[in-house]
Amino acid sequence: MLRAKQLGTVIFERNTLFIEEEFADGSVMGETVISAAGTHIAFEAGIITPYVTLIAKEYGWLTESQREELVSMRKQPGATFTLTYDDDTTEEVRFAKEKNMIFTPLFEGSKKYTAVIPLAKI
Repeated sequence: MLRAKQLGTVIFERNTLFIEEEFADGSVMGETVISAAGTHIAFEAGIITPYVTLIAKEYGWLTESQREELVSMRKQPGATFTLTYDDDTTEEVRFAKEKNMIFTPLFEGSKKYTAVIPLAKI
């Protein structure tokens, strides 16, 4: 099972992060507009973006500085990053801004976090 050891400049040095892959589920996105003549025009396309979600579980905790850097990376418009796996293979990804990134402190006031980091393959 592959695990993530680096995302962009953020290195998960203590422990690598678990990976959960979500592939296209056959969903379709669509939109309907009304033409100048009053007829409906429908646009639709299949959703084919495969998602990769990094999960920091027990002992794969993130530090406060890693959390801040990931939040900062996610704010960059249109940015892509290299995701490096523990076998040194890589993929280009972007933050899946259509999903929430979640950081949960280990306990109140803790500077260590478990995390769910949704990404999408490019």
